[in-house]
Amino acid sequence: MTKNDLLRRAVAVHVGLAIAVLAQGAEPGTEANTKAGVQAWRDATQAPEVRAGQVLKAMSFEQKVALVSGVDPADYAPLAPLGIQPLTRVDASAGLRGDKGVTAFPVPLMLGATFDAALARRYGRAIAVEARGKGWNVILGPTVDVARDGLSGRLTESFGEDPLVNAVMGSEVASGMQGEGVIAMAKHYTVYHTERERLTMNVEVGPRALREVYDLPFHYLIEKARIGSLMGSYPKVNGTFMLENAALLAQIKRHGFHGYMATDFMGGADGIAQFNAGIDSWSLQPFLRKAEGFRDGRIPASRLDDAARRMLWALFSTGTFDRPVTGTPAAVVTNPEHQALAVQVAESGTVLLKNEGNVLPLRRTGQIAVIGPAGKETVTGVMWSTFVDPGQFTTPVEAIAARAGTGAKVVHAQGSLGDAVLPSMSADGGIFAPPVGLVAPDGKPGWQVRYFGSEDFSGAALAQDIVKEIDIKGRPSMAMPAKWSARWVTDYTPDRDGAVRLATSLSGTVKVKVDGKAVVDGARSTAEGFPGSGPNTYPLHGVVQLEKGRKVRIEVEYSSRGAFTGPRIQLGWQGASMIPDAVALAKKSDAAVVFVNQVTGEEMDRDNYALPADQDALVEAVAAANPNTVVVLNTGGAVKMPWLPRVKGVVQMWYPGAASGTAIANVLFGDAEPGGRLPVSFPADESQGPRPYQGGGTVRYDEGVFTGYRYLHKHGQKPLFPFGYGLSYSSFGLDGLEVRAEKGGKGGLADVAATVSVRVKNTGARAGSTVVQVYNGALPAPVDTPAVKLVGFVRVQLPAGGEQVVTIPVERRLLSYWDEKGGKWVTPAGKVSLGVGFNAAEIVQRQEAVLSR
Repeated sequence: MTKNDLLRRAVAVHVGLAIAVLAQGAEPGTEANTKAGVQAWRDATQAPEVRAGQVLKAMSFEQKVALVSGVDPADYAPLAPLGIQPLTRVDASAGLRGDKGVTAFPVPLMLGATFDAALARRYGRAIAVEARGKGWNVILGPTVDVARDGLSGRLTESFGEDPLVNAVMGSEVASGMQGEGVIAMAKHYTVYHTERERLTMNVEVGPRALREVYDLPFHYLIEKARIGSLMGSYPKVNGTFMLENAALLAQIKRHGFHGYMATDFMGGADGIAQFNAGIDSWSLQPFLRKAEGFRDGRIPASRLDDAARRMLWALFSTGTFDRPVTGTPAAVVTNPEHQALAVQVAESGTVLLKNEGNVLPLRRTGQIAVIGPAGKETVTGVMWSTFVDPGQFTTPVEAIAARAGTGAKVVHAQGSLGDAVLPSMSADGGIFAPPVGLVAPDGKPGWQVRYFGSEDFSGAALAQDIVKEIDIKGRPSMAMPAKWSARWVTDYTPDRDGAVRLATSLSGTVKVKVDGKAVVDGARSTAEGFPGSGPNTYPLHGVVQLEKGRKVRIEVEYSSRGAFTGPRIQLGWQGASMIPDAVALAKKSDAAVVFVNQVTGEEMDRDNYALPADQDALVEAVAAANPNTVVVLNTGGAVKMPWLPRVKGVVQMWYPGAASGTAIANVLFGDAEPGGRLPVSFPADESQGPRPYQGGGTVRYDEGVFTGYRYLHKHGQKPLFPFGYGLSYSSFGLDGLEVRAEKGGKGGLADVAATVSVRVKNTGARAGSTVVQVYNGALPAPVDTPAVKLVGFVRVQLPAGGEQVVTIPVERRLLSYWDEKGGKWVTPAGKVSLGVGFNAAEIVQRQEAVLSR
């Protein structure tokens, strides 16, 4: 029986217990009794805080402890007489992780690319409906981490690099979820932007950057979604673990947060310190749960009462208490409506980056070559906590063939395996093994290996051997220590010219050298995720050109250093390139659509913006063979495009979940428009943007509030594609800009400080949509403020030749700055420029507004 099965069985038992207790009335002699024998907090017409107070007064000490320290359903048994169900939690930023029969929605970053607030609410609602159907009443999501680093492995789990986009889209998703009677637990408060050393690293960040950038989405969640729960982040912030940081936990609660703050799994170091700092629930921290701290006085009774009250408020404010989840989870909770919603999100979030000569939409004539990993190996989601099993989905190559109809012939060539683990490089032959074989220095077939009882190859070798392949999980033998290193050596004589591809799947560090030159050099903390977290792993790749008959020496050095999930090393091999066959097919075709991919996820940041393995070479070769080449990027973010001038079309499809094939086929043939706009900048290379975490324990956010496109603008760095960019199959214009400063309201941060109106025209020959974006200029302030900052946006759908006047309010806080000395928000008096455009680098019209305090 799986852990999910155990959780659900416990839910069913405790639901039955609660119903039985309610049928009999409250326990005699408890404060739960009323004169009529009815528990007062069952009156749903009362305010959540009133109901929470009523329950708290009726709770015993042990019931309070059970509520705040519960992890598994059985822990909540004492609460059944109060009508409180066990809190059952599911990772669900893009659908239900670990469950079958659910909808795998496009990743949140793709939803962010839609810039569609109404669509975001529907997305959240659908996930919550499916969660309830499976017996879950707490959703671990949405994620609103503002993307500081474009190489972050978890980039696709949130809505992009802009605070406002995360704030608006996250609030709508959370509202949709909680409207269905579940608690949304938004994450990760705060400054969580890298996977490198994430459990121990320290972030040095100033108060202004926290308020204006990283905490802004959480403030929106509190104000506009009345979020029930927040999850604390892993890192230390200014020297103290976020989960033990009393100042930052108090700060978010002072902002009006009435819900409860929960730990992340394995976060922090001291469970007692967490609770005393302001954490309210150990629900995701079984290792640091210290319930005895309430009994021995290390955690004050007042802290226990505050935490319990917050959890009760979340139960009542979201309707979770009044709408118990089922004790008999459905096998299938997806439905045609949700599947159609996934396709709509995917179409609306697909970004058209280049369309030279209107190569798209594709014509339904002639022969269309689909090349690359476009079959069942399609990456449908980000790995680990946000991965959702797509079930049986239509692959891109299947969908394109179906959409082409009878007028066009669709053919496929693999070209590249993409970002995938390769079969082990052995001495026995096989499809991917060297056809001639491997020979150790002593003349025996295979690899010569020496094993060391240290992680740095120091000391005498503990053992040596001749082995057929490199494939070890754990220790090479029981005689070896848990931490070890090894060197393998072999000679190889190729029987053909061409590229040879290597891939290492590992947890630890590795270097692969061919004739002394490193072709693979890097580290991974893990080779595999936890159950239900995705089929893909994070291999390191290398490609080397070899000559027929010329012997080369291959050396592999591995160390278990940094192996978070235990040592693992496997070396895979592809001895013959698939590119020539793809080129031959492209030459005979009228158009070539090349799919390239990249695996990203938890516990792995990317090393650079290059496409993995031989995929750049594949695109270059196909583009040289076919003048009508379109590249489809199935990646978790920006990539370098050395081939960009030589292809006619580029489409960013992100990770569309179960809609991976259907949506991209609809867009390629023009049955749907590519409605997305970039929610992250696409840098030209790694030199652009704030410096990412390099290891060593501390990262300094020296850029302050200048993140993402703000940083690029400030430092004169021209990205490959700017934030907000995206083409359409139609064309649009803006005119008639009117900017009006507003003086109404009480001067609150959420008050409207200015209103922007503009006429949007569809100047093309077909219906389409665009995203009108409002940016302010530098504020008339004594501090340095961004010269380009998004302060409003709206998605507009128009028929061919249609037009519409849109009005976009701009909140006061977005035209203010955080005064670090005074510890308050300040709206500077004076003129500020407000402009409208189609991306951060294309402001079409500007006007000034005069701000007043």
